[in-house]
Amino acid sequence: RSVPHPTLATFDSPSRSECTVRRQKTNTPLQALVLLNDPTFVEASKVIGEKITRFDSIREGISETFMKLTGRKPNDRELEILLELQEKQYAEFKEHKGKAKGWLASGEYELDVKLDANLIAANAVVASAIMNSDATITKR
Repeated sequence: RSVPHPTLATFDSPSRSECTVRRQKTNTPLQALVLLNDPTFVEASKVIGEKITRFDSIREGISETFMKLTGRKPNDRELEILLELQEKQYAEFKEHKGKAKGWLASGEYELDVKLDANLIAANAVVASAIMNSDATITKR
C-alpha cells in the first residue's frame, strides 16, 4: 500500500508519507508516453470522444472538452488545429475501417452503438491530443 502506482511516480507524485504543500512542476517525455499509451488514458480518451460526438457541433464539443481539461478556453489557433486534426482523423478512420478499433477496444466502457464509431475514434484522438498538451499537463 505504501508504493505509489507507477503512473503517479512518472508524474513525480510526492510520497504519501508526509504532507506536501506544493508539487514540483515537471514535464518529461516519459509523461507523454504514459498519456498516449496507458490503457487508462486511452479509455478516458474514448469516453471523452463519445461525449464530444454527442454535442450539437464538433466545434462546441472540442471547445468544451478543452475547457474541462485545461481550465481555459482554447484560442482560435488551438481550436482550428484541433478541428483540422479531427477532420483528418475522421477521414482516415472512414478510409481504413479497422483502424478505429484500436482506439475503441481499450477498457471496459461500452460505447453507444447508435453513434458513428469512426467519429468517436476521431474525437478520441482529439481528446488524447488535448490531454497530452502542455496546457493540460502543466499548471502555470
